Amino acid sequence: MRASPARSLAIGFAAALVSGAAFAQSCPTPKTMTFQVASQVKRDVLGFTQGLEVRGDKLFESTGMIAGTTRLTTIDPKTGKVTVLNDLGRRFFGEGLTILKDQIFQLSWQEHLAFVYDLNGKLVRSMRNMHDGWGLTNDGTNLIFTDGGDQLYYVNPADFRILRQVSVRSGSRPLPELNELEMVEGKIYSNVFMTWEIVRIDPRTGCVEATANLDGLVDRMTAEERRHMGSDINFVLNGIAYDSQRKVFHITGKNWMSIFTGRFVDQ
Repeated sequence: MRASPARSLAIGFAAALVSGAAFAQSCPTPKTMTFQVASQVKRDVLGFTQGLEVRGDKLFESTGMIAGTTRLTTIDPKTGKVTVLNDLGRRFFGEGLTILKDQIFQLSWQEHLAFVYDLNGKLVRSMRNMHDGWGLTNDGTNLIFTDGGDQLYYVNPADFRILRQVSVRSGSRPLPELNELEMVEGKIYSNVFMTWEIVRIDPRTGCVEATANLDGLVDRMTAEERRHMGSDINFVLNGIAYDSQRKVFHITGKNWMSIFTGRFVDQ
């Protein structure tokens, strides 16, 4: 059936709106960052790192249950000594971690739970998460998590109720598989799952501002480390923690031996 002139005009106007909306959603081309390594430490007990955060003079870590169990640990960034605060065994697959107002929040992957601990690692309560759990951070008020897609979900830390969500884009394309998250001075740094890429996101717009390729870290590993990392496709880059006092990042991977300390520099 042929459309009437009025209908054709309406269709054209709607198409223009859609086109304009798509244009408005496009982001500037991301800048390039480099990660400049200042130091490196080997941990004494390996862990399948899913979440990493600095608190005081310690790194707090959430591990998944590949090559181990789901644990909440601390790591001394100077010596690499690992201390287990809580071990959930193999009942849950641990994911992202963040610390907000003296409480530790840890996601599980497909069990759809978020655990809340005190700073000593004692489990205080749990909350229901209707999505899969991937990365987790906070903005000082709300928790922010990902579920494997291209969305940043802002949730109430009291009950994990979703308050709003932001679509993440690199240029004009959605950017899915956002994994470990770290909020740093109003920007979110995120691993892109199964890649060597870390991106910096403006959470107000969802635009990726800058990207860094960290495959150069392999050159700083021993032959033993490289063999270990190559023994399992799951042993990928994952783990971003920011020390706001020293202004440095701690970067690692899943079941990696080394934790690298350094800074991201825009090119």
